[in-house]
Amino acid sequence: MTGVDHKGEIESGDIRGALLVLRRKGLIVIGLNPKVATQGNFIDKFLHKVGFNEVVAFTRQLATMVGAGLVLSESMDILSEQQENKSFKKALEEVSHDIKGGLTLAAALARHNGIFPPVYINLVKSGEASGKLDQVLLRMADSLEKDREFRARVRGAMIYPVVVVTMMFLVIVLMMVFVIPRLTVLYNESTLDLPLPTKILIATSNIFINFWWLMLIIAAVGVFSLRRWIKTPDGRLGFDKFLLKVPIVGKIITNVTLTNFNRTFGLLVSAGVPLLEAIHIVEDVIDNSVFKAALKQSYYGVERGLSFSAQLSNLPVFPRLISQMIKVGEETGKLDEIFTKLSEYFESESDHLIKNLTVAIEPIVLVVLGVGVGFLVLSIILPIYKLTTSF
Repeated sequence: MTGVDHKGEIESGDIRGALLVLRRKGLIVIGLNPKVATQGNFIDKFLHKVGFNEVVAFTRQLATMVGAGLVLSESMDILSEQQENKSFKKALEEVSHDIKGGLTLAAALARHNGIFPPVYINLVKSGEASGKLDQVLLRMADSLEKDREFRARVRGAMIYPVVVVTMMFLVIVLMMVFVIPRLTVLYNESTLDLPLPTKILIATSNIFINFWWLMLIIAAVGVFSLRRWIKTPDGRLGFDKFLLKVPIVGKIITNVTLTNFNRTFGLLVSAGVPLLEAIHIVEDVIDNSVFKAALKQSYYGVERGLSFSAQLSNLPVFPRLISQMIKVGEETGKLDEIFTKLSEYFESESDHLIKNLTVAIEPIVLVVLGVGVGFLVLSIILPIYKLTTSF
């Protein structure tokens, strides 16, 4: 083989991994060029994006197969054959190929971090290290299914408010663009001095008709500027702080975040992941930057040898209940059970808050509609009344 040039392709997570594989084969590497995904592959991935529900179903099926004693590579082959999603099917085939090539399940899954999040990979890694992969997968499947049900309840509860607000906006636009201009023609033909409500209504209608393009530009610039500001660290922190201060909505966000926080921690601790590593993983999982900053602060305290409960008790974003319960878990050695109970508690609180929000929105919407309809009727009836009394 000495002195012979070789060209070809090799599968690896990165260039460094490819170099190691080639050197082990006794080859001298002259150059490596990473293969760039084609536009077709990008479109295919976009059209066949792997959803959360597919990962949940996969985890449950894999847990059942591993618990039944099937070999990992064989389980992956069976699951890949059953997949209808092309992207997920290809990913599972690659995972099976990597496992047969000597990689661990965690390492094989890590090559598809767009599908499997860091917390998922770390839990699998802990399960393999402890020899309890089947138990970890079962707990993870249970947790993911609970998370899926919780997300569905949150989305379902928010559909009503979104639909109502959207319909109100559409009705306003239709009134201003099609109905009010017809009445304006009638009023312009008379010499009556129009009442103030009618003048306001006509002026608003004129703005909608004549300056709709300006309104769209202002809206687009506003949304673009807001999104750019949110992408900055200070902007994201400021926006998340604002959301947490909004009545009812802020409480819902807090409880949903704390539910995910406790559920994820419970999984990691029960799988034997070290506390410092668990804090770092949960910090990446949580979306709200206020909680991220608080967890980062607690990480440094735990790193210095302080207890996790003591660190959380000094952070106002975390309720006192959490630090007290975690302290009990630290003293009794049942930290995973405490996190599970806390996640169930905050999940229940979130459900109640969302139901209360839905109930509270109904009278608010009725009041707003009543005021709007009253103003509209007053603006239309007053000129007509003046017109009829003038004869």
